[in-house]
Amino acid sequence: MGLTAGLVPPRVEAQVKVGLLVLVEHGGERGWSLRRAAATLGLDHVRVLRWQTRAGLEQLTDRRPGPDTAVHALLDWERAAIVKLCEEWGEVDRSHRKLAHRGSRLDLVHASESTVLRVLAGEGIVLPAPARRDPRPARPWPDWAELVPGVIWI
Repeated sequence: MGLTAGLVPPRVEAQVKVGLLVLVEHGGERGWSLRRAAATLGLDHVRVLRWQTRAGLEQLTDRRPGPDTAVHALLDWERAAIVKLCEEWGEVDRSHRKLAHRGSRLDLVHASESTVLRVLAGEGIVLPAPARRDPRPARPWPDWAELVPGVIWI
């Protein structure tokens, strides 16, 4: 069970916690204080008390840290506003960056450029590619300039 590997790491499996609690309880039956048994095992006594409370509730398995959903996660209305913005302005702007700024200017939705791209990709929306520009014609060599090696005309 990995009980003799030295100090106990910050996160351990539920079976290891049960094993450590059994050892602490065994020490208590032999006259050891909870603090002494925990210190011998390389644990903080508060951690053991917390585990004992959670063991009584059968919740020794670690939960994911933090809330289930991020506090700053996009709301449903924000996603809908981004999709609506793309439907109305996607042909004009042709860029998730421009759409993000237009959403802010129109006060529809305030989202970053990468968020707009992520929402559109999640919805399966692909913006049209930007229009191709015609190549610029080459300018002719000026009459007054002489082609002299090693000389730059600016």
